[in-house]
Amino acid sequence: MASFFALVDCNNFFASCERVFRPDLEGRPVAVLSNNDGCIIARSNEVKALGVQMGTPYFKVRHMLAQNGVHVFSSNYVLYGDLSARVMATLARFSAELEIYSIDEAFLKFDNVSAEWMQAEAHNLRRTVRRWTGLPVSVGVATTKTLAKIASERAKKDADLNGVRVLADDAAVLDALARTPVGDVWGIGRQWNKRLKSQGVYTALEFAQLPATGVRSKMGVVGARTQVELLGTPVFSIENQPADRKSCVASRSFSKTVGALDDLKEAVANFAARVSERLNGEGMVAGSVSVFLLTDRFNDHASQTRGSAMAALAAPSGRTVDLTRAALVALEKAYRPGFAYKKAGVMALDLMAADRAQPTLFSLKPEEDSRAGDLQAALEKINGMRVGGRDLLHVGARSPHLGWHMRQGLRSPRYTTAWADLPRVHAR
Repeated sequence: MASFFALVDCNNFFASCERVFRPDLEGRPVAVLSNNDGCIIARSNEVKALGVQMGTPYFKVRHMLAQNGVHVFSSNYVLYGDLSARVMATLARFSAELEIYSIDEAFLKFDNVSAEWMQAEAHNLRRTVRRWTGLPVSVGVATTKTLAKIASERAKKDADLNGVRVLADDAAVLDALARTPVGDVWGIGRQWNKRLKSQGVYTALEFAQLPATGVRSKMGVVGARTQVELLGTPVFSIENQPADRKSCVASRSFSKTVGALDDLKEAVANFAARVSERLNGEGMVAGSVSVFLLTDRFNDHASQTRGSAMAALAAPSGRTVDLTRAALVALEKAYRPGFAYKKAGVMALDLMAADRAQPTLFSLKPEEDSRAGDLQAALEKINGMRVGGRDLLHVGARSPHLGWHMRQGLRSPRYTTAWADLPRVHAR
């Protein structure tokens, strides 16, 4: 009996999300584009086989993709976020120790189980996620998180493993390490990958066999811990409660440059609302707000670069009205007439847990604070129902004008969050 970590990784996540409500795309090439339909950010295995690299500008491969019958989609982040939440909720049924590592990855921990039981449970987990969400996942299992990450990659790349790889004995671990490039080891960055290769260290196994004292002296604590984990001793535990973030950002590139202050106010108000959603979802408040504006980096005029400004809130808050008011003040400071801006963003700073925020001299009176809280709660509840769209209720600084919105000409329907996008079935 032993303790095991399992890393569950959604395969080609964005592309797989597009297939959930389009079963006709199963086995057919699918690619997903970045903001403003700029670059390839997700590829199905069929697109990878065509040699299309991650980050390739869409305009360079548009005709080649069309010739090969590739189905191309704009990013549908609302759909991806909702399907991710469903995957994580499913995984939570398998273990109380769950760490959401990214939108498409999560660690689970299982204590006092056998390797045979873990093998069967990993396959059960994979089948359940596919059945409940429609998404394919790979499961890597090992005695440490770093080894589980390597096992997950093997499960994804080796077709004969059926999506599951359990590294439970020394022979299996050594084989996996020998087949893993050192640059693919979790915790070894690009620069250390170059340095290690220059010293003749090309695989994870060769790195694990280096003298421990030398690794620690050159790579510090992080390198030493990574090596220990590769040798099978757990150092990193499940982080059920991630550390409080220091800032929260909402930003976007525009489909075309924006120079009018009124248009920028609408965009900034929208970003402030997104920041408010995230802060309230995490029980956080902000003490100040920063707004930044970026001109087109491909513009020939070197003077057109960046503008930014900050505004303090009267009292720490995560409410949409308060954040929007402060963001608009900061925008007025950052804005420079005559410039055409390609990107803008709102950053909430001086974050703290809402229950630890101290009132200030300028805080609202208790009855005013209660009414403001009720207004925020009503706004979130109504918008959360998704009946009239994501932003049925919003502050007056925002409007239906869409001129600054990013280009999404190939976006799929928001099947799970918008009534208008529900699939229609006609029975005869």
